[in-house]
Amino acid sequence: MDQFFLTDDAVLDEEVLLANLKKGDVVLEVGAGIGNLTIRLSKRAHVLAVEKDYSFMNILKGIQNCDPIFADALEFLESLRKKDDMPAFNKIVSNIPYSISQPLVLELFRHKWTLAVLIVQKEFAEKLVSTERLGMLMKDAAEIKIIRQIPAGAFYPPAVPSSLVLIRQKKLLDDNFWNFLCSLKPNKNVSNQLKKPGKLGSKKVHQLTLTELKELYKISPFSKKALAEKTSNT
Repeated sequence: MDQFFLTDDAVLDEEVLLANLKKGDVVLEVGAGIGNLTIRLSKRAHVLAVEKDYSFMNILKGIQNCDPIFADALEFLESLRKKDDMPAFNKIVSNIPYSISQPLVLELFRHKWTLAVLIVQKEFAEKLVSTERLGMLMKDAAEIKIIRQIPAGAFYPPAVPSSLVLIRQKKLLDDNFWNFLCSLKPNKNVSNQLKKPGKLGSKKVHQLTLTELKELYKISPFSKKALAEKTSNT
């Protein structure tokens, strides 16, 4: 089930320290597994421990100040968005399942929180701070810092090289902006992909800054204004 357990005590302690947990914080942990991170978190804040493998439920149920949740993380988070009450968590500390890294991070940004401490695959961490579409989306919605690299041997069984990442959320995910970014071909000129691109038409998409991408987004069919006009006309 894509399970690699972080067993390095120093790294686990560092994650908790970076989260700067205070009384009243509610922490989301995705992929709680054997609970070695959960126990540390629960000593400082209330934990929502999401785990898909039911064989770990008895372990998690024995941890005080913790709500074990047997569920698929994406489905659980989507169900939270359908509720009208206050956000269920304000911080995230997780060694996330690498196979769902991108959809999980996108889903997390559809929820309001303040800070996340994540261990992700090294290649994925680099995408989060790149000039590629995911990196541009993250730059718009958050401040992200790669704290350090985590060797494969810090996990059992040994995983791939990983990174410890600190994320501070600035705003919720704009799904329309993400759809706009996904519609663009990085190596083609803007003029070949958008109508009336103006002075940016001669540039290739991968040469654009975030500010320039946001300018083009506002005049694109993906903008909220354009979608609203389309809805009113139909």
